[in-house]
Amino acid sequence: MNAVVTPTPAAAGISMRSLHTPEEMVTASALLARVWEVPPERSLLSPEMLVALAHSGNYVAGAFLGEEIIGVNVGFFHPPLKRSLHSHVAAVAPEHAGAGVGRALKHHQRLWALERDATRVTWTFDPLVARNAYFNIRKLGCDVEAYLTDFYGTMQDSVNQGQHSDRLLVVWHLDRLPRDNEHPQEDHPVLLRNDDGRPVMGAMPDGAEYCLVEIPSDIDEVRRHLPALALEWRIELREVLGGLLAEGWRVVHFDPDGSYHLRRSA
Repeated sequence: MNAVVTPTPAAAGISMRSLHTPEEMVTASALLARVWEVPPERSLLSPEMLVALAHSGNYVAGAFLGEEIIGVNVGFFHPPLKRSLHSHVAAVAPEHAGAGVGRALKHHQRLWALERDATRVTWTFDPLVARNAYFNIRKLGCDVEAYLTDFYGTMQDSVNQGQHSDRLLVVWHLDRLPRDNEHPQEDHPVLLRNDDGRPVMGAMPDGAEYCLVEIPSDIDEVRRHLPALALEWRIELREVLGGLLAEGWRVVHFDPDGSYHLRRSA
């Protein structure tokens, strides 16, 4: 393997390390509960599960500001054994959002995986969340592998409650340089935001090589104030983006304002 194993500096004052002790796991579990706005006893991962994952050789790490855990990242190996890591959940304390903690967590995970001869990391994210799409596709250079409809079923946390749990599956290839994002000169809009923020379908011209799929720039705001509109976006995006990926189109670029650019497969 010719991968370059180099750490990425964390934000000023932030350190990264694996978690081991039961006390660290209690704190990490509580942070996950706070980010997903549920009581600690309903956290996405209990302290006991975090202990078990770490003990069995999987990835459980934290971002620290001094001795305070301000970020958590958890993953586990999946077939082919010891070559692929699935990153199940990552979270940053809300007061530290936008400070580079999430990026530091992912690159710590990359270094950890490479040191164990893993060559790829997979994870899922909500395709309606523009900031995550931009980070995963543009910043990390992940490939979009599949659209997963209602992947987790009904979710009860405050962030996802009342919304279908559709996800995009992405792959971060650790043994190659990130691909260059393509910048199409002409792409045809097949899903757009109108002036009222509603989704509008467009027609795909015959023979088009590139197409454009827009999403809201901030779906969290839409969910808070217009949940019915957020659900409408979910259904339309599932039909359009999910349909395009199923037909073999691939995501080649993402604009931070909320636009997927896709290219027809040869």
